[in-house]
Amino acid sequence: MDKLTFVAEVVKALVWPATALILTFMLRKPISELIPFLRKLKYKEIEMEFSREIAELKAEVPPAPVQPVHPDIAISEGLPDRLNAKRDELMRMVSFSTRVAVMEAWLEVEAAATEVARSFWSVSSSGTLKNFSRLGEYLFQSKVIDQKQLQTFKRLQQLRNKAAHAQELDLSEDDAQSYVEVALALATHIRAHY
Repeated sequence: MDKLTFVAEVVKALVWPATALILTFMLRKPISELIPFLRKLKYKEIEMEFSREIAELKAEVPPAPVQPVHPDIAISEGLPDRLNAKRDELMRMVSFSTRVAVMEAWLEVEAAATEVARSFWSVSSSGTLKNFSRLGEYLFQSKVIDQKQLQTFKRLQQLRNKAAHAQELDLSEDDAQSYVEVALALATHIRAHY
């Protein structure tokens, strides 16, 4: 192989990697500016999905009778006193952190489900049922909830997981309040079997 052929082969071998390196260097700033935008776009999709699902759930769950006590806080008459207090607390929490309000509302559903399941199984309060992944199905099999309420239970759990695990989720206060209403209505129904 002569020198000219050798140089041509080396240039051919290095052109694509060099071009890619130069383009990466030239476009590093615009690309780095796009990465947060793409991440935010992903979270906006989750937010829209959360809003759509909570609207569907709210439409499916019959509204509880409401007695306004404070212009910003309406207390459902069907809720026991402890849940009325919890509802007030969660509704106030919504204005500070919608995500925390959603997670706390789910904890009410989970606590109600765990208490009822524990009463059927005569299990101590050690928390073994709290992480039981099929808790909703068990309540359905025990005729505590019907098929529609089981689907509501599962969807509330999924929405809670989305709220808990999305890093930059910005839920509206209306969506969080709707979630709280649906979650507490389900918790009330479950506790009625305790």
